Amino acid sequence: MSLFNIMDSQKTIIFLHGWGMSSKIFRPFYHYFKNDFIVYFLDLPGFGDTPIERPMVLNDYAEFVYKFIQDNNIVDPIIVGHSFGGAVATKLAIIHPEILSKLILVDASAIRQPHHIIKLAKKLADLLKPLMPFGLRKWILKLLNLDKTDYAQIESDELRTTFKKVIHEDLSQYLPSIKSPTLVIWGENDTATPLSEGRLIANLIPNAKLSVIKHTGHFLFLEKPLEFVNEIKKFIVSPTA
Repeated sequence: MSLFNIMDSQKTIIFLHGWGMSSKIFRPFYHYFKNDFIVYFLDLPGFGDTPIERPMVLNDYAEFVYKFIQDNNIVDPIIVGHSFGGAVATKLAIIHPEILSKLILVDASAIRQPHHIIKLAKKLADLLKPLMPFGLRKWILKLLNLDKTDYAQIESDELRTTFKKVIHEDLSQYLPSIKSPTLVIWGENDTATPLSEGRLIANLIPNAKLSVIKHTGHFLFLEKPLEFVNEIKKFIVSPTA
């Protein structure tokens, strides 16, 4: 497993990357948090240095994070999840509410309105083009009949099957059960997971606050990193969070 840990304090933040990404996308943020927190950047199974051994669903990914927390004796971590990582973080808060202290969802793909599924997958494939393996992007488009080019079986069967499973998992009915104080951070102009979905998530989670970062898209933390960091820090120290 690839992770990056800064042992400078007692509070712990765990960052979960999105689909097609790895822990590397968040690692530049370590110096923003290193003086106040213990920080972990995880590679989820199938990405970075963590292999995927079988097809997985969101529950499996949540259990992977849960096991990591237990194995490392981490107490009351703050979980930050972007996009697919946000869905994993949401699932973790639903099935293991006792394990985390706060939840931070960043353009999280946690709800699946039927007419949005194809649009979401195509947008993600386009957004991740410079970052994700070429074969996986071609396969996503092929799955949706949006691209006729053979993708040459570059990616694993396990990851292909996993994608087909997780793209249809909708957590909206479970969001009202989340007990953790939650910050929902959204890019104003996100086209992969529209702001309307962020508003819905924030409305469904009882103790949630929505923060909209203006003039940003699905990767708001890369577009406006300082605003991203400031929103997280304000939320963590807030006595009402």
